[in-house]
Amino acid sequence: MRLKNLISRAIKRRVKRMLGHAAPPKQPRGRKPATIDWPTDVGPVRLLSVAPPIFLSGIPYKQYLGIAEPFARRHGKARAGFIIFPTWSIERRGVPEAIKRNFAQHSERYPNHRLRFICNTSEETKLLVDLGLPAVFLNKNFMVSDRMFRPLPEIKVEFDAIYNARFIPEKRHELAAAIPRVGYIAYIDVEDRRREQFRRLHQLLLAHNPDHVLLNALADDLPATMSHDQVNAALGRGAVGLILSEVEGSSYASMEYLLAGLPVVSTPSKGGRDVFFDPEYCIVCEPDPAAVRDAVAELRARNIPREVVRARTLAKIQPERERFLVMVDDLIEELGGERRFSGATWPFGDVSGVPWRLLETHLAEFAERLRASDGA
Repeated sequence: MRLKNLISRAIKRRVKRMLGHAAPPKQPRGRKPATIDWPTDVGPVRLLSVAPPIFLSGIPYKQYLGIAEPFARRHGKARAGFIIFPTWSIERRGVPEAIKRNFAQHSERYPNHRLRFICNTSEETKLLVDLGLPAVFLNKNFMVSDRMFRPLPEIKVEFDAIYNARFIPEKRHELAAAIPRVGYIAYIDVEDRRREQFRRLHQLLLAHNPDHVLLNALADDLPATMSHDQVNAALGRGAVGLILSEVEGSSYASMEYLLAGLPVVSTPSKGGRDVFFDPEYCIVCEPDPAAVRDAVAELRARNIPREVVRARTLAKIQPERERFLVMVDDLIEELGGERRFSGATWPFGDVSGVPWRLLETHLAEFAERLRASDGA
């Protein structure tokens, strides 16, 4: 019974780590880890085209081809296209090779599928291209909606900085400790370990920094989830956006700050969040509380208008969006359809980013939209 309970808890931990991208915990010395497959039933996906089917899909943990394999199990060798991106840095030993193996096996079994990779950094791109994979450097932060994230001049600035991140050790909230006033936006995993982590880190942080405030409402000492509109309103209350982790993916939060007009203080990082930074309103400083504090003060002193930050950010992402639409049209044409996106107004701003859901839910959405298009 004890072994069964341990296995059950291990599976639950692995599901949540897949969602949060945290590193697996170290095994106690002398104990051989159980061999359990990681679940792969959740991931970020956006349906770009129904006929022919084209998906934008992230790589959740070891689902190296995103939704391509679940789609194949459901729809067999039907013609379809998949644009795949890393959700976490793939600059890790063995990961590019694993992607290559999965790509080769899938392409052989499903020759009517077209797979393309967009990478968040030039180094990620090189790793895949050197293995012969069809990859381009196209940081996915262009998918953040500029309709949802925008300056709100009617909101008064209350905090020196805003930090939008889960309360987990990897986000290094302690680096914000020397900033006089900080507002925090948080969200929480359902895993018990993460809940307890939040409670501990939140209490510790606020105990040492009485002028730091969590902006989420609390329920059972846990942060309530905010909508995109609520997050955008919270961003308006801060002068600078913080992002302090050492490794992650491209980080939607960094783009949300910029589109809302906030300058950004970051630490050196791997994963691609700095691709759209500009040195006039973005500072990458040492991972030290005093350095972070001083960088925030420096950006506040520059007093760059929010509309300037937003406009220059939009100018950076517009050509990347255009490249992406050409890529989508190339796939449509290759799959026998007619080009319809190139040169068009950005058509994907109704949703911000690429939503995480059960892969079955994504496939059900595709099936529903396919039926609707057939009946039109």
